[in-house]
Amino acid sequence: MNYQTRTILLSACAMLTTFTAHAQQPDLNDEKLRNLELEYVGRDVEKSGAYVYRDLTYFNLFASHTTGWTAGDGCVSTTLPDGNALWCFGDSFFGFISEDRNRTRPSVLARNAGMIQTGEESWHDFIDLNEYITTDPRDRDRYYKAKTWLRHPEGNLSQREVDNGGSDSNYCYWPGDGTVIMKNGKPVVQYIWGAVDNTMTPYERSIAEYSLEGKPGDPGYMKLIELHRHTPDIGTSHDRIFEDEDGYSYLYGSIGTGGLGAWVYVARVANHDLLSPWEFYVKDEQGNWSWTTKVPTTEEYQRSRISEDFNINISVFKYAGKYFMVNMLMTGSPIYISIADHPWGPFTQQKCLYKIPAEHAAAYITFVHPQLSKTGEIVVSYNMNPADLKRYTPKSDGTAEEHIDNGFWRNFNAAESADLYQSHFVRIFNWQKLYGIPNEGPIKEPNFVAIPELVK
Repeated sequence: MNYQTRTILLSACAMLTTFTAHAQQPDLNDEKLRNLELEYVGRDVEKSGAYVYRDLTYFNLFASHTTGWTAGDGCVSTTLPDGNALWCFGDSFFGFISEDRNRTRPSVLARNAGMIQTGEESWHDFIDLNEYITTDPRDRDRYYKAKTWLRHPEGNLSQREVDNGGSDSNYCYWPGDGTVIMKNGKPVVQYIWGAVDNTMTPYERSIAEYSLEGKPGDPGYMKLIELHRHTPDIGTSHDRIFEDEDGYSYLYGSIGTGGLGAWVYVARVANHDLLSPWEFYVKDEQGNWSWTTKVPTTEEYQRSRISEDFNINISVFKYAGKYFMVNMLMTGSPIYISIADHPWGPFTQQKCLYKIPAEHAAAYITFVHPQLSKTGEIVVSYNMNPADLKRYTPKSDGTAEEHIDNGFWRNFNAAESADLYQSHFVRIFNWQKLYGIPNEGPIKEPNFVAIPELVK
């Protein structure tokens, strides 16, 4: 795979001549974009002048893994103070991929995974944090399989079963979001993990603290310091964190409407320490808003939505003095953006950023990666599960027999199966035109605003 290659479709070049100066394409010869392989998708559906490109470089950085971690969902990134990035995933495949990109050799499904990114030249710039069962190629059945990175304390398997590649089926942790704080004079990663049971019902929220001593690959780097269970025990899902210059970290989550879709709520914590007391932004029955330390009831959460639109998989960032929320409405929906004057909303003027292509209809879990923004564009990832596939074979009477290939099992028996369960990345340029704001350069990640000594 040549990571310096760039793809510009001829259709994009043909369309360029018809656009006015108010709808100018991004300059792909910009030095900041030269090392990216970008595929033109089209203009945004709002016809504002924003342009969407698939980021094939980042797709291939993950999809080209051949040993160890080979696929996963979640795809949540956290910038670290040493310039590296922590990437966390939910259910992940570990094992060995054949030359024709199939999982023909045994693989294991770890319930979560972590890796450290040290560059963006190839998949070798990613260091797996999961413990490998073995890297001995003579042990075919366990070669490059790995254990779940953060196992739930109430997991139902024995240690022997775990050592042989088993994963707990009763409880597991899936990633929420993370941040970095100073603790006892040292940088510490705090990460929110959401536990689910075997019916995928949310079970608890926990915060894990990790050391950043040494460098990636050292035994103490990303070593678990302590797991704080039921903190914060807020009973919702899709936790995302936004650190603001006002000294607060804001957490966004979704709660069901009682019918179709989900509403978004917001909570916050002072001094960016996720173990400090949480405050929740709540609207009472008279319509008055206030911050309270009491965990809201389901009814209060639903009443206290900060957007009138359905929202799941929320990411929030600040740009040009405004706050922007990127999200999906539900699984398979387009990706939307809305605007607010404050991190607690209300988020309004929802507009469509990107329509998921039909072949990715099972898309879910969007996440904005501010650290990947090069020229002011939004970089957002989404995940895709392989869909059930219909195929037909001829019968002796001249008719056809229908067969359904199960989506999950296509991860193993479909052509190029290793490429199906992957994260996809898109870059949306000139999105600022959706709201008439200027392009002020790359989106700035607000991590470490309260601890400037962490910034190199």
